Amino acid sequence: MPAADGSGNGNRRTIAIECIMSSAYNVTDKKSEGNCARLAAALLKKYNLDINHLFTHTHWLNVRDGKSGTVDYLNTARNPYKMCPAYILPHWVAFKAKVQSYLNSGSTPATPTPAKQLYRVRKTWADAKSQIGAYSSLENAKKACKTGHSVFDANGNVVFSNGKSYAKGAKVTLKNTALYASAAAKTGVKRSGTYYLYDGIVVNGRMRVTTKPEFCGNTPIGKYVTGWVNKSDI
Repeated sequence: MPAADGSGNGNRRTIAIECIMSSAYNVTDKKSEGNCARLAAALLKKYNLDINHLFTHTHWLNVRDGKSGTVDYLNTARNPYKMCPAYILPHWVAFKAKVQSYLNSGSTPATPTPAKQLYRVRKTWADAKSQIGAYSSLENAKKACKTGHSVFDANGNVVFSNGKSYAKGAKVTLKNTALYASAAAKTGVKRSGTYYLYDGIVVNGRMRVTTKPEFCGNTPIGKYVTGWVNKSDI
């Protein structure tokens, strides 16, 4: 799997792993993620590297685009081109800990201490900079939730919204609104009805929508995305 950074270090100096998962995050998905963590740890051990040499696809996109910062920041900072691995990034800290546990043990990962559930108040899950706070109490998170913000659980799911939400899965009602074939299309087709935000990501001022909540985040994208809508029209 190419790192999309041309002749950069991602393509030229790293080994890429493709981890196939779905938004359902079911038993099969978790097994796939576990195998990915095991393989990542084995490669790090083979080449005598530590956990700071564990990179995401998004890391190399951010480096390509001139961003700088810590490895953790570049691994998870939002990139308009692609957020990958899409189904692991929302709990990247836990995945990284799993890889580290394989490194530490050499075989079976140690059982981690269950992390306390934190509810984060943001405009969208991807927009970490908009975060108002993180709360162990859902009720306190709801009280702190301002208009236009939502409360997200540890997996990035919306558990409460205050007013308009642009999060993945948010319901959108279109009334004779232009629906575009892509983020760059010049013309669209007028549509009315109920749709759902496919991933909550904004590209060129537009967001992808789909027709059913269970379609959100599913791949292949072409099968589940109905079209693009201007964020200002949502």
